[in-house]
Amino acid sequence: MIDILAVCAHPDDLEVCAAGIFAKAKEEGMKTGLVICTRGESGGYAQKREREEEAAEAARILQLDYFAMLDFPDAGVYFSKEAVDALIPHLRKCSPRFVLTLLEEDYHPDHTAVSKITKAACFTAGLKKYSDDDTDWHYDALLFFGADNRTNRRRPDIYVDISDVIETKKRACMAHSSQDVLPYAMSLAREYGRDAKTEYAEGLFLGHSITVDSLSDLMRKKSGV
Repeated sequence: MIDILAVCAHPDDLEVCAAGIFAKAKEEGMKTGLVICTRGESGGYAQKREREEEAAEAARILQLDYFAMLDFPDAGVYFSKEAVDALIPHLRKCSPRFVLTLLEEDYHPDHTAVSKITKAACFTAGLKKYSDDDTDWHYDALLFFGADNRTNRRRPDIYVDISDVIETKKRACMAHSSQDVLPYAMSLAREYGRDAKTEYAEGLFLGHSITVDSLSDLMRKKSGV
């Protein structure tokens, strides 16, 4: 079972938005995974194979326990039954407690589509007809991250301090050398860090309320923040 599974549209979406969260999860002993819906072949001038290799290297840096790339066309992902059905086997195989994906309000049409696909797949994968071993799967929470706060003016509901794992985030971003995403990723981490009154942070958005069983989960552990 995977504790946290991300579903992204492109190679580098996770690294820009949530590499620090995934690095912290590994440090805390959690199992992590990633499904990427396209090979990113429309990003810049990189060939599909180059982007695949970059994504695999970033997955190695983040020590992902599960990694898969689907083959929907970059800049051509649409919400459809075919797309939902393609994601369901990965959800069933990983049985994640938490699913993270892109905000539907994000600027890129692929991000919007993948957000809708993920929400539908999370619901449908929990139905008995999609179980091949008579087991149930229901996620604890579906959370979202945004790749562009210029078009999405909503502020995160949860900030995660990633200052202690920022070097891992940098290395994961640098693995995508054909895209030069590091400057933007760091700018976003610094901006969210200012919001969170820490050096670097990443943001998560809630689609619905969540329940915690320990008040300590809500308490800041750093004084003066």
